[in-house]
Amino acid sequence: MKPVQEREMYSMKDYYKNMEDSWVEFVSKNILAQAYSGEEKATSEVFMQAMDELGIEHFRDECGNVVGVIRGEGDGPNVLLTGHMDVVPEGSIDAWSPYSPFEPKVEDGKLYGRGISDMLAGLTSEFFAFMEIKKLVDAGAKISGDLIFAAVVYEEPAESIGTIYLMEHTLPEHGLDVDLCYLGEPSDGNLAIGQRGKIELVIEVYGKVAHSSAPQEGINAVEKALPIMDAIMHNFGSEPLVHEMGKTSMVITDVVVTPGQKYSCVPDYCEITVDQRYVPPMTIEDTVSRVQKFLDEQKKKGPELRAVVYPRMNKRTCYTGYEAEAVKQHPAWVTGKDNEYVELTYSTLKELGQDVEKIYWQFGTDGSVICGKYNIPTIGYSGAMMSQAHQAQEHVEIDRILDCIEGYTAVLCRLYGLDMPE
Repeated sequence: MKPVQEREMYSMKDYYKNMEDSWVEFVSKNILAQAYSGEEKATSEVFMQAMDELGIEHFRDECGNVVGVIRGEGDGPNVLLTGHMDVVPEGSIDAWSPYSPFEPKVEDGKLYGRGISDMLAGLTSEFFAFMEIKKLVDAGAKISGDLIFAAVVYEEPAESIGTIYLMEHTLPEHGLDVDLCYLGEPSDGNLAIGQRGKIELVIEVYGKVAHSSAPQEGINAVEKALPIMDAIMHNFGSEPLVHEMGKTSMVITDVVVTPGQKYSCVPDYCEITVDQRYVPPMTIEDTVSRVQKFLDEQKKKGPELRAVVYPRMNKRTCYTGYEAEAVKQHPAWVTGKDNEYVELTYSTLKELGQDVEKIYWQFGTDGSVICGKYNIPTIGYSGAMMSQAHQAQEHVEIDRILDCIEGYTAVLCRLYGLDMPE
Protein backbone atom coordinates (compact mmCIF):
# COMPACT_ATOMS: atom_id res chain seq x y z
CA MET A 1 0.00 0.00 0.00
CA LYS A 2 1.45 3.38 -0.96
CA PRO A 3 2.13 5.97 1.74
CA VAL A 4 -0.84 8.29 2.17
CA GLN A 5 1.02 11.31 0.86
CA GLU A 6 1.81 9.54 -2.47
CA ARG A 7 -1.80 8.71 -3.37
CA GLU A 8 -3.54 10.69 -6.11
CA MET A 9 -6.92 9.01 -6.52
CA TYR A 10 -7.88 8.57 -2.90
CA SER A 11 -8.94 11.11 -0.32
CA MET A 12 -10.13 9.82 3.02
CA LYS A 13 -13.64 10.93 3.92
CA ASP A 14 -13.75 13.62 6.60
CA TYR A 15 -15.98 11.27 8.60
CA TYR A 16 -13.01 8.96 9.25
CA LYS A 17 -10.39 11.69 9.41
CA ASN A 18 -12.42 13.17 12.26
CA MET A 19 -11.93 9.94 14.22
CA GLU A 20 -8.25 10.70 14.68
CA ASP A 21 -8.43 12.18 18.16
CA SER A 22 -10.81 9.56 19.52
CA TRP A 23 -8.78 6.70 18.03
CA VAL A 24 -5.47 8.06 19.34
CA GLU A 25 -6.99 8.51 22.78
CA PHE A 26 -8.45 4.99 22.79
CA VAL A 27 -5.40 3.12 21.50
CA SER A 28 -3.13 5.13 23.82
CA LYS A 29 -4.97 3.60 26.76
CA ASN A 30 -4.02 0.21 25.40
CA ILE A 31 -0.36 1.15 25.05
CA LEU A 32 -0.31 2.53 28.60
CA ALA A 33 -1.72 -0.78 29.86
CA GLN A 34 1.63 -2.51 29.12
CA ALA A 35 -0.05 -5.83 28.29
CA TYR A 36 2.69 -8.43 28.34
CA SER A 37 1.49 -11.98 27.67
CA GLY A 38 -0.47 -13.14 30.71
CA GLU A 39 -0.90 -9.55 31.90
CA GLU A 40 -3.66 -8.28 29.59
CA LYS A 41 -6.27 -7.42 32.23
CA ALA A 42 -5.89 -3.62 32.02
CA THR A 43 -6.19 -3.70 28.23
CA SER A 44 -9.24 -5.94 28.46
CA GLU A 45 -10.88 -3.38 30.74
CA VAL A 46 -10.44 -0.68 28.08
CA PHE A 47 -12.51 -2.71 25.63
CA MET A 48 -15.02 -3.83 28.25
CA GLN A 49 -15.69 -0.26 29.36
CA ALA A 50 -16.16 0.98 25.79
CA MET A 51 -18.66 -1.78 25.01
CA ASP A 52 -20.48 -1.19 28.26
CA GLU A 53 -20.89 2.49 27.42
CA LEU A 54 -22.28 1.65 23.97
CA GLY A 55 -24.66 -1.00 25.26
CA ILE A 56 -22.95 -3.79 23.33
CA GLU A 57 -23.45 -7.36 24.53
CA HIS A 58 -20.07 -8.40 25.89
CA PHE A 59 -18.33 -10.73 28.30
CA ARG A 60 -14.95 -11.97 29.47
CA ASP A 61 -14.29 -15.70 29.22
CA GLU A 62 -12.37 -17.92 31.64
CA CYS A 63 -9.18 -17.47 29.65
CA GLY A 64 -9.38 -13.67 29.78
CA ASN A 65 -10.51 -13.03 26.20
CA VAL A 66 -12.95 -10.14 25.76
CA VAL A 67 -15.84 -10.75 23.38
CA GLY A 68 -18.52 -8.39 22.04
CA VAL A 69 -21.50 -9.43 19.93
CA ILE A 70 -23.93 -7.59 17.66
CA ARG A 71 -26.64 -10.17 16.98
CA GLY A 72 -27.87 -10.60 13.43
CA GLU A 73 -31.24 -11.60 12.05
CA GLY A 74 -30.75 -13.98 9.17
CA ASP A 75 -28.58 -16.68 7.67
CA GLY A 76 -25.24 -14.90 7.86
CA PRO A 77 -22.49 -14.43 7.27
CA ASN A 78 -21.36 -14.57 10.89
CA VAL A 79 -18.18 -12.49 11.01
CA LEU A 80 -15.39 -12.57 13.59
CA LEU A 81 -13.11 -9.53 14.00
CA THR A 82 -10.18 -10.59 16.15
CA GLY A 83 -6.63 -9.99 17.30
CA HIS A 84 -4.43 -10.28 20.36
CA MET A 85 -4.05 -7.82 23.20
CA ASP A 86 -0.61 -8.93 24.39
CA VAL A 87 2.61 -7.22 23.35
CA VAL A 88 6.24 -8.28 23.43
CA PRO A 89 8.73 -6.78 25.91
CA GLU A 90 10.22 -3.44 24.94
CA GLY A 91 13.88 -4.52 24.74
CA SER A 92 16.61 -1.93 25.25
CA ILE A 93 15.19 1.34 26.57
CA ASP A 94 18.16 3.18 25.05
CA ALA A 95 17.12 1.99 21.59
CA TRP A 96 13.75 3.72 22.06
CA SER A 97 15.24 7.16 22.75
CA PRO A 98 13.85 9.82 22.47
CA TYR A 99 10.59 7.88 22.93
CA SER A 100 9.37 5.69 25.76
CA PRO A 101 7.76 2.34 24.87
CA PHE A 102 4.73 2.66 27.13
CA GLU A 103 4.23 6.41 26.94
CA PRO A 104 2.38 6.92 23.63
CA LYS A 105 3.50 9.93 21.64
CA VAL A 106 2.24 11.50 18.43
CA GLU A 107 4.88 13.10 16.22
CA ASP A 108 4.80 14.01 12.51
CA GLY A 109 1.59 12.06 11.92
CA LYS A 110 2.91 8.93 13.60
CA LEU A 111 1.97 7.30 16.90
CA TYR A 112 4.80 5.65 18.83
CA GLY A 113 4.46 2.93 21.45
CA ARG A 114 5.14 -0.74 22.13
CA GLY A 115 2.58 -2.99 20.48
CA ILE A 116 1.06 -0.30 18.27
CA SER A 117 2.00 -2.14 15.06
CA ASP A 118 1.73 -5.66 16.47
CA MET A 119 -1.12 -5.39 16.88
CA LEU A 120 -3.01 -2.70 18.79
CA ALA A 121 -3.55 -0.54 15.71
CA GLY A 122 -5.19 -3.37 13.76
CA LEU A 123 -7.18 -4.60 16.75
CA THR A 124 -8.56 -1.14 17.51
CA SER A 125 -9.28 -0.52 13.81
CA GLU A 126 -11.50 -3.58 13.89
CA PHE A 127 -13.09 -2.36 17.10
CA PHE A 128 -13.85 1.10 15.70
CA ALA A 129 -15.50 -0.49 12.64
CA PHE A 130 -17.41 -2.79 15.01
CA MET A 131 -18.68 0.28 16.86
CA GLU A 132 -19.70 1.89 13.56
CA ILE A 133 -21.90 -1.11 12.75
CA LYS A 134 -23.38 -0.90 16.25
CA LYS A 135 -24.37 2.73 15.59
CA LEU A 136 -26.06 1.74 12.32
CA VAL A 137 -27.96 -1.09 14.04
CA ASP A 138 -29.04 1.26 16.82
CA ALA A 139 -30.37 3.59 14.11
CA GLY A 140 -32.55 0.80 12.72
CA ALA A 141 -30.32 -1.11 10.30
CA LYS A 142 -30.49 -4.91 10.23
CA ILE A 143 -27.56 -7.27 9.76
CA SER A 144 -28.06 -10.79 8.46
CA GLY A 145 -25.50 -12.49 10.68
CA ASP A 146 -23.75 -12.10 14.02
CA LEU A 147 -20.84 -9.68 14.14
CA ILE A 148 -18.35 -10.75 16.79
CA PHE A 149 -15.37 -8.84 18.15
CA ALA A 150 -12.80 -10.80 20.16
CA ALA A 151 -9.67 -9.38 21.78
CA VAL A 152 -7.66 -12.44 22.81
CA VAL A 153 -4.81 -13.22 25.18
CA TYR A 154 -1.49 -15.02 24.90
CA GLU A 155 -0.65 -14.94 21.19
CA GLU A 156 2.90 -13.60 21.26
CA PRO A 157 4.55 -16.75 22.70
CA ALA A 158 3.27 -18.53 19.53
CA GLU A 159 0.88 -20.82 21.37
CA SER A 160 -2.50 -19.22 20.56
CA ILE A 161 -3.88 -20.12 23.98
CA GLY A 162 -6.52 -17.39 23.87
CA THR A 163 -7.76 -18.23 20.39
CA ILE A 164 -7.79 -21.97 21.06
CA TYR A 165 -10.03 -21.35 24.09
CA LEU A 166 -12.19 -18.93 22.12
CA MET A 167 -12.86 -21.43 19.36
CA GLU A 168 -13.13 -24.56 21.50
CA HIS A 169 -15.18 -23.17 24.38
CA THR A 170 -16.29 -19.56 24.34
CA LEU A 171 -18.04 -19.22 21.00
CA PRO A 172 -19.82 -22.62 21.14
CA GLU A 173 -20.95 -22.00 24.72
CA HIS A 174 -22.57 -18.71 23.63
CA GLY A 175 -24.19 -20.18 20.54
CA LEU A 176 -21.92 -18.28 18.16
CA ASP A 177 -20.82 -19.63 14.78
CA VAL A 178 -18.19 -18.09 12.51
CA ASP A 179 -18.30 -18.10 8.70
CA LEU A 180 -15.55 -15.55 8.09
CA CYS A 181 -12.71 -14.11 10.16
CA TYR A 182 -10.73 -10.89 9.84
CA LEU A 183 -7.41 -10.75 11.66
CA GLY A 184 -5.87 -7.34 12.38
CA GLU A 185 -2.18 -8.29 12.36
CA PRO A 186 0.10 -5.82 10.52
CA SER A 187 -0.18 -6.23 6.74
CA ASP A 188 0.98 -2.91 5.24
CA GLY A 189 -2.62 -2.26 4.20
CA ASN A 190 -2.69 -5.43 2.11
CA LEU A 191 -4.81 -8.57 2.44
CA ALA A 192 -2.93 -11.47 4.02
CA ILE A 193 -4.51 -14.75 2.94
CA GLY A 194 -2.14 -17.23 4.56
CA GLN A 195 1.17 -17.72 6.30
CA ARG A 196 4.19 -19.97 6.58
CA GLY A 197 4.04 -22.49 9.39
CA LYS A 198 6.18 -22.31 12.51
CA ILE A 199 7.16 -24.96 15.01
CA GLU A 200 9.73 -24.77 17.81
CA LEU A 201 11.66 -28.00 18.21
CA VAL A 202 13.72 -29.14 21.18
CA ILE A 203 16.64 -31.50 20.68
CA GLU A 204 18.09 -32.96 23.87
CA VAL A 205 21.56 -34.52 23.68
CA TYR A 206 22.84 -36.57 26.61
CA GLY A 207 26.39 -37.41 27.64
CA LYS A 208 28.23 -38.51 30.76
CA VAL A 209 29.51 -36.06 33.34
CA ALA A 210 33.16 -36.15 34.39
CA HIS A 211 35.78 -33.84 35.85
CA SER A 212 37.09 -31.54 33.13
CA SER A 213 40.66 -32.49 34.11
CA ALA A 214 39.86 -36.01 32.92
CA PRO A 215 37.58 -35.53 29.88
CA GLN A 216 38.28 -39.08 28.69
CA GLU A 217 36.19 -40.33 31.61
CA GLY A 218 33.06 -38.61 30.33
CA ILE A 219 30.97 -38.22 27.20
CA ASN A 220 30.80 -34.58 26.17
CA ALA A 221 27.18 -33.73 25.23
CA VAL A 222 28.31 -30.57 23.40
CA GLU A 223 30.69 -32.50 21.17
CA LYS A 224 27.89 -34.95 20.39
CA ALA A 225 25.57 -32.05 19.61
CA LEU A 226 27.95 -30.26 17.20
CA PRO A 227 27.20 -32.46 14.14
CA ILE A 228 23.50 -31.99 14.80
CA MET A 229 23.82 -28.21 14.97
CA ASP A 230 25.97 -28.20 11.83
CA ALA A 231 23.31 -30.20 9.98
CA ILE A 232 20.62 -27.77 11.09
CA MET A 233 22.65 -24.76 9.97
CA HIS A 234 23.04 -26.40 6.55
CA ASN A 235 19.38 -27.50 6.31
CA PHE A 236 20.43 -31.17 6.38
CA GLY A 237 22.16 -30.74 3.04
CA SER A 238 19.04 -29.85 1.07
CA GLU A 239 17.71 -26.70 -0.59
CA PRO A 240 14.83 -24.84 1.12
CA LEU A 241 11.38 -25.81 -0.06
CA VAL A 242 9.86 -22.93 -2.04
CA HIS A 243 6.16 -22.03 -2.17
CA GLU A 244 4.29 -18.88 -3.25
CA MET A 245 3.93 -17.99 0.43
CA GLY A 246 7.69 -18.11 0.96
CA LYS A 247 10.35 -20.75 1.63
CA THR A 248 11.35 -22.96 4.51
CA SER A 249 13.94 -21.82 7.03
CA MET A 250 15.54 -23.39 10.06
CA VAL A 251 17.60 -21.62 12.71
CA ILE A 252 19.05 -22.42 16.13
CA THR A 253 17.69 -19.88 18.61
CA ASP A 254 19.08 -21.17 21.92
CA VAL A 255 21.55 -23.66 23.36
CA VAL A 256 21.58 -24.70 27.02
CA VAL A 257 24.45 -26.72 28.50
CA THR A 258 24.70 -28.30 31.94
CA PRO A 259 26.37 -28.43 34.39
CA GLY A 260 27.66 -25.27 32.71
CA GLN A 261 30.41 -22.71 33.28
CA LYS A 262 30.22 -22.64 37.08
CA TYR A 263 31.74 -26.08 37.42
CA SER A 264 34.82 -27.90 36.15
CA CYS A 265 32.78 -30.58 34.44
CA VAL A 266 32.39 -32.28 31.11
CA PRO A 267 28.80 -31.38 30.18
CA ASP A 268 26.36 -34.27 30.21
CA TYR A 269 23.42 -32.38 28.70
CA CYS A 270 22.93 -30.04 25.76
CA GLU A 271 19.53 -28.68 24.74
CA ILE A 272 19.17 -27.15 21.28
CA THR A 273 16.16 -24.99 20.42
CA VAL A 274 15.28 -24.79 16.74
CA ASP A 275 12.83 -22.43 15.02
CA GLN A 276 11.50 -24.14 11.89
CA ARG A 277 9.43 -22.23 9.35
CA TYR A 278 7.79 -24.37 6.73
CA VAL A 279 5.48 -24.19 3.72
CA PRO A 280 3.05 -26.66 2.13
CA PRO A 281 3.20 -29.54 1.47
CA MET A 282 5.58 -29.81 4.45
CA THR A 283 3.88 -30.47 7.80
CA ILE A 284 4.87 -30.26 11.46
CA GLU A 285 5.23 -34.05 11.46
CA ASP A 286 7.66 -33.76 8.56
CA THR A 287 9.85 -31.30 10.46
CA VAL A 288 10.13 -33.65 13.43
CA SER A 289 10.70 -36.79 11.35
CA ARG A 290 13.47 -35.10 9.34
CA VAL A 291 15.45 -34.38 12.52
CA GLN A 292 14.68 -37.82 13.92
CA LYS A 293 15.97 -39.46 10.75
CA PHE A 294 19.26 -37.58 11.09
CA LEU A 295 19.58 -38.57 14.76
CA ASP A 296 18.99 -42.23 13.86
CA GLU A 297 21.72 -42.05 11.22
CA GLN A 298 24.13 -40.48 13.71
CA LYS A 299 23.39 -43.17 16.28
CA LYS A 300 24.40 -45.82 13.76
CA LYS A 301 27.76 -44.05 13.31
CA GLY A 302 28.29 -43.63 17.05
CA PRO A 303 26.22 -45.77 19.42
CA GLU A 304 27.21 -43.50 22.32
CA LEU A 305 24.87 -40.78 21.01
CA ARG A 306 21.70 -40.41 23.02
CA ALA A 307 19.38 -37.73 21.68
CA VAL A 308 15.67 -37.03 21.33
CA VAL A 309 13.61 -34.43 19.42
CA TYR A 310 10.12 -33.14 20.14
CA PRO A 311 7.96 -29.99 19.73
CA ARG A 312 8.26 -27.63 22.66
CA MET A 313 5.29 -27.63 25.03
CA ASN A 314 4.76 -24.77 27.48
CA LYS A 315 2.43 -24.32 30.41
CA ARG A 316 0.94 -20.85 30.75
CA THR A 317 -1.18 -19.06 33.33
CA CYS A 318 -3.56 -16.38 32.10
CA TYR A 319 -4.33 -13.24 34.10
CA THR A 320 -7.62 -14.85 35.13
CA GLY A 321 -5.79 -17.79 36.70
CA TYR A 322 -6.72 -20.16 33.88
CA GLU A 323 -3.89 -22.59 33.10
CA ALA A 324 -3.20 -24.35 29.83
CA GLU A 325 -0.50 -26.35 28.10
CA ALA A 326 0.14 -25.72 24.44
CA VAL A 327 2.66 -26.58 21.74
CA LYS A 328 4.79 -23.63 20.63
CA GLN A 329 3.56 -23.61 17.05
CA HIS A 330 1.70 -21.72 14.35
CA PRO A 331 0.73 -24.24 11.65
CA ALA A 332 0.61 -23.04 8.04
CA TRP A 333 -2.75 -21.97 6.61
CA VAL A 334 -4.17 -20.44 3.47
CA THR A 335 -7.44 -18.91 2.28
CA GLY A 336 -7.81 -19.23 -1.47
CA LYS A 337 -7.16 -16.15 -3.60
CA ASP A 338 -10.49 -16.71 -5.33
CA ASN A 339 -12.48 -17.17 -2.13
CA GLU A 340 -15.70 -15.12 -2.37
CA TYR A 341 -14.90 -13.17 0.80
CA VAL A 342 -11.36 -12.43 -0.35
CA GLU A 343 -12.74 -11.11 -3.64
CA LEU A 344 -15.42 -9.03 -1.90
CA THR A 345 -12.89 -7.52 0.50
CA TYR A 346 -10.37 -6.86 -2.25
CA SER A 347 -12.88 -5.18 -4.57
CA THR A 348 -14.36 -3.08 -1.74
CA LEU A 349 -10.97 -1.71 -0.73
CA LYS A 350 -10.07 -1.08 -4.37
CA GLU A 351 -13.27 0.90 -4.80
CA LEU A 352 -12.20 3.06 -1.86
CA GLY A 353 -8.98 3.77 -3.74
CA GLN A 354 -6.77 1.72 -1.45
CA ASP A 355 -3.75 0.22 -3.23
CA VAL A 356 -4.18 -3.31 -1.88
CA GLU A 357 -2.51 -6.59 -2.82
CA LYS A 358 -2.98 -10.21 -1.77
CA ILE A 359 0.01 -11.41 0.24
CA TYR A 360 1.17 -14.14 2.59
CA TRP A 361 2.53 -13.46 6.06
CA GLN A 362 6.02 -14.76 6.83
CA PHE A 363 5.31 -14.75 10.58
CA GLY A 364 2.88 -16.75 12.72
CA THR A 365 -0.65 -15.66 13.66
CA ASP A 366 -3.81 -17.00 15.26
CA GLY A 367 -5.03 -17.76 11.75
CA SER A 368 -3.31 -21.10 12.37
CA VAL A 369 -6.19 -21.99 14.67
CA ILE A 370 -9.10 -20.25 12.97
CA CYS A 371 -8.29 -21.23 9.38
CA GLY A 372 -5.68 -23.96 9.86
CA LYS A 373 -7.71 -26.04 12.33
CA TYR A 374 -11.33 -24.91 11.84
CA ASN A 375 -11.18 -24.22 8.08
CA ILE A 376 -12.82 -20.80 8.50
CA PRO A 377 -11.82 -18.39 5.71
CA THR A 378 -9.45 -15.89 7.34
CA ILE A 379 -8.22 -12.58 5.95
CA GLY A 380 -5.56 -10.37 7.51
CA TYR A 381 -5.82 -6.61 7.14
CA SER A 382 -4.20 -3.68 8.94
CA GLY A 383 -2.65 -0.37 8.01
CA ALA A 384 0.24 -1.08 10.36
CA MET A 385 3.61 -1.90 8.81
CA MET A 386 4.95 -5.43 9.22
CA SER A 387 8.49 -4.07 9.42
CA GLN A 388 7.61 -2.26 12.67
CA ALA A 389 6.56 -5.38 14.59
CA HIS A 390 8.69 -5.96 17.72
CA GLN A 391 11.01 -3.07 16.81
CA ALA A 392 12.34 -0.31 19.03
CA GLN A 393 10.56 3.00 18.30
CA GLU A 394 7.59 0.96 17.03
CA HIS A 395 5.08 3.24 15.33
CA VAL A 396 2.24 3.56 12.84
CA GLU A 397 1.19 6.29 10.45
CA ILE A 398 -2.11 7.52 11.85
CA ASP A 399 -3.71 8.18 8.45
CA ARG A 400 -3.04 4.58 7.46
CA ILE A 401 -5.01 3.39 10.47
CA LEU A 402 -7.90 5.75 9.75
CA ASP A 403 -7.87 4.25 6.23
CA CYS A 404 -8.06 0.84 7.83
CA ILE A 405 -11.07 1.80 9.96
CA GLU A 406 -12.81 3.04 6.82
CA GLY A 407 -11.79 -0.14 5.01
CA TYR A 408 -13.16 -2.46 7.68
CA THR A 409 -16.38 -0.44 7.92
CA ALA A 410 -16.87 -0.51 4.14
CA VAL A 411 -16.29 -4.25 3.96
CA LEU A 412 -18.75 -4.97 6.78
CA CYS A 413 -21.34 -2.71 5.17
CA ARG A 414 -20.86 -4.56 1.86
CA LEU A 415 -21.21 -7.93 3.59
CA TYR A 416 -24.42 -6.89 5.31
CA GLY A 417 -25.89 -4.68 2.59
CA LEU A 418 -25.71 -1.48 4.63
CA ASP A 419 -25.07 2.11 3.57
CA MET A 420 -21.73 3.52 4.70
CA PRO A 421 -21.89 6.05 7.57
CA GLU A 422 -21.04 9.59 6.47
